[in-house]
Amino acid sequence: MKKTILFLFAVSFFCNTAYSQNSDSLYSFTSYLGAGYVYNISSFEYEFGSLNRGGLQANLRVMWKPEHLLSGGFEFGYTDVYSIDNDNFPIDSGFTSVSTNLYAYQFMVIFMMPIIENWEVNIGTGAAFSTTKTNAFGLESISTFIASTSIISTGYYWSVMKDSRLGGELRFTALPKYGDYTVSLLVSFAYKFLEY
Repeated sequence: MKKTILFLFAVSFFCNTAYSQNSDSLYSFTSYLGAGYVYNISSFEYEFGSLNRGGLQANLRVMWKPEHLLSGGFEFGYTDVYSIDNDNFPIDSGFTSVSTNLYAYQFMVIFMMPIIENWEVNIGTGAAFSTTKTNAFGLESISTFIASTSIISTGYYWSVMKDSRLGGELRFTALPKYGDYTVSLLVSFAYKFLEY
């Protein structure tokens, strides 16, 4: 009986302490706006001389930061995947111009954890709306499909103003439907717009 009372007292003391700590803690919402250069590191079955692996990547992320280390949020982003411009594509009657551009809009759930002060690691997964735009024989065709996507990234930030930080983010993105993998380097601006 004494052990039961002691156990209940310990649990009650722990819950009371935890509640009082949570009531003093701060929660915040932070937005991240980033843009930079992305490069496709995938291996292509056919290497075209006109293959362009580089492009633009941009993202907007909103993170909820509670009192513990793990934060969660959502990200919307755009990324170029690759493009091909071939003015001398062989056909039966000679040559024609063909251009293809693949890009994607990403919607992801993101989790973030700080490693040290100002240094963060992010991991996320979600859906990508990948669009292929092709011009051939004087005609343009556009097709869009939905597939899975995931990222892992790390970023470092410096304080520039109250509630604002500026930094860089290095990220790896997977678009596994066609085996596309990209690496990008972004300039990112973080702003804590709500704290309670």
